[in-house]
Amino acid sequence: MTTTKHKPDGGEGKPQPPEELRHISLKSVAELLDTSRSSARRWLREAGIRPVSVGRGRKGAIRFRMDDVREWLKSLKHVE
Repeated sequence: MTTTKHKPDGGEGKPQPPEELRHISLKSVAELLDTSRSSARRWLREAGIRPVSVGRGRKGAIRFRMDDVREWLKSLKHVE
């Protein structure tokens, strides 16, 4: 007889952190906006969205709070 272990997230992979703790990379922001990383970095800086350091040293990374990016995108005026 075999036993099946149930994952705490309902079996769909790793449990996801709460929305307010999620982060997005600069590369992902640039892809989302269909632009270069340098343009995305400049726009985020101009919008006052500060990066968050995740980890330390060579394996460390710079991320942006997903909530901050989402709110900034909602605030933009869309031109058609």
